Amino acid sequence: MDPVKKKKKSNALPKRGRTDIGRTAKLLKRQQYKTWLETHLWHAKRMKMENLWGYRLAINPTEKAFRPSHRAALHSSIVQDVSYYGILELKGPEGLLKQSLSQICDPQSAIFSHCYISGAQACDTHIYRPGAYPLGLICPCTTIWRPIDATAQNSEESAGSAAVRVVWLHVHPSVFLEVHSAVQAAASEAVSESDERDGEIEIADLRDSVNAVEIMGPRASQVLTGALKVTKDAGSGKKAWNMLASVSSSASLPKGMVIGLQVFDPRLSFPPSNAPIPETGQVSIGPVFSVPSSAEIALSEIWIEKVRENLRKPQFTKKDLDERRSKNLVPGTRLQPQSSDARIPILLIQRSISPADMHPDSSATFNPQMHGYLLLFPAGWSMPFWSSITHTGTRVGGLREHKSQRFESGTLHFPEDYVGTRSYDQHWERRAAEETVKWERTPKDKRTPYDRMPAPSRSTVNTVLWKPDWIGMLGLVPDGLVPGVESGLIPTQRSDNMDKILDLIIQEGASELQEDGEAAWEGISGNFNLSIPDQQNTNAPWVLHGTDTATLLSSLASSLSSTPHLEILYHINGLRAKRGLNPFSEDVADNLTRSAIVPVQLEMCGRGTPEDVSVIYDASGVTKQLGEAVWSRLTHPTKQNGLLSEENAYETIPTPEPSEIIGYVTSGSFSLLKGKGAALGAVSLLCLIEIMRRAPM
Repeated sequence: MDPVKKKKKSNALPKRGRTDIGRTAKLLKRQQYKTWLETHLWHAKRMKMENLWGYRLAINPTEKAFRPSHRAALHSSIVQDVSYYGILELKGPEGLLKQSLSQICDPQSAIFSHCYISGAQACDTHIYRPGAYPLGLICPCTTIWRPIDATAQNSEESAGSAAVRVVWLHVHPSVFLEVHSAVQAAASEAVSESDERDGEIEIADLRDSVNAVEIMGPRASQVLTGALKVTKDAGSGKKAWNMLASVSSSASLPKGMVIGLQVFDPRLSFPPSNAPIPETGQVSIGPVFSVPSSAEIALSEIWIEKVRENLRKPQFTKKDLDERRSKNLVPGTRLQPQSSDARIPILLIQRSISPADMHPDSSATFNPQMHGYLLLFPAGWSMPFWSSITHTGTRVGGLREHKSQRFESGTLHFPEDYVGTRSYDQHWERRAAEETVKWERTPKDKRTPYDRMPAPSRSTVNTVLWKPDWIGMLGLVPDGLVPGVESGLIPTQRSDNMDKILDLIIQEGASELQEDGEAAWEGISGNFNLSIPDQQNTNAPWVLHGTDTATLLSSLASSLSSTPHLEILYHINGLRAKRGLNPFSEDVADNLTRSAIVPVQLEMCGRGTPEDVSVIYDASGVTKQLGEAVWSRLTHPTKQNGLLSEENAYETIPTPEPSEIIGYVTSGSFSLLKGKGAALGAVSLLCLIEIMRRAPM
């Protein structure tokens, strides 16, 4: 047998441009136009990846796991790395922080309640442009206040200095810069109007300092308690942690409860062991979770910047820990923590996925609430936490599973369901371009002839409806167009709004106009002063949502007034007054009501599944005849010679007119929970009120 020949080492120099730069440099070079999460290499081997919002994110598992992932969210647990979400930190006096947040937060959410201000619970709200509510919606947001330590508060009071508070805004990456600009504008206005001499607000970007993992499902508590080991000096949160293993679901905890803890390096106790699930008889004995939310339980060192920086890189590598493990007398024994091992501060936040505007009498549909946790920890520790959590047997999901959980719970998913936001427009612009390219490269004999069908839109600009046409559906005037002037022509007359803005500029003085020409030009373009309601674009679509939406719709439907414009205006002005915002004038009541839309849930009465961008028609006129014909065919099918008749009773009914469109579907699919087609969409407010008035009481 011939011996194996060894390859001779070449002494030749490497070719130009092919020098070995190292593995780390190669991986960093591949992140030139996007950012990898710390768990990217783990996901890239098991998930389908795409570039979104400046990150390389996991969309869905490569295996067929859609139904198992849904079952895991309802009966087991599913985890997702959500470190791509950004955290914006605001630091300053409590009065200035409240004044700034009141300019940009939804007035229907009680963001200034004691349970939220104390840091005991996290609050879910919406972010708007400063002073623009209900217009100018940016995104949903979670606010988390840093709890005040009693010892630190006493020392500050003895020193005579004002207490400095810290609040975190947990927002979507697609609108992080937009939220940053809105917060900066609101903070500048609050500081300028404040009487405090030393009052200032510091804004910090924590996107590279804090990572996050979201785990949903009834077994989320057992997975976390089995994967993480709490230190002895964990503080008051250890009492709540010890009770997590005995709860059957995180729904037993107060909504948004914050638990501050300190845990050991998860690699020391690897492989983890799941905590046993409590039996049904044991759960009904007494209170499952008797620890109330408080500021003492929410204390954690993760708020301290120096602590996060010291823990950015683990002190011991996996090789070092394996060497320590090999010295154990009994193989497989877990490592005992030493004084040199890292103690990692974390924040555990209870999460519930449920519609924000759910009303007990508004709908008979059953939408289960999914519960879980949001785990926040310092950057640099994603893989140790991720390896321990996934090793417990919990399923791993991506953006598809993240959206499916919201869809099954009847909750809007950002950005595709938030009509009127910039991220919504960007999402559907990108998706429309992808659908157009896919449709054009498909042979004509195998594709749907959208170009030969009448466009279901009042606007004649788009021949094919690749995205919802809210401007045409509501009958609004697009930005940049003047009524009565053809597109492509320049009007010779100035609008009334332009005259008002120019008058305001002239009144401020010619000297200021010359010194700050840039600000004057921004004022002419529409961003002159956000605190003046008359300058808001009331022709843009805006969404009416919140906890008071169902009550408002019921009162509008039962009122005898044929024009609910003033009632809606008074309701909005009442909400604006809660935040100290100037009221809208009655001149904009007509445009404000006509451009309002309301999110709705849809269910199919029979077979069929609604798709995205499906058109929602008003059930009157031709559409009513078509619906009655289809419904009669479903309930009373005609038979000829023992077979179902192939004749359709609705073939002679014409296609509904574009004027009968009242809304569009934003997310439509087959609901695994309901066992039939379902959808989330939005309809016109005025059309919805008319439908509610026609419906039998």
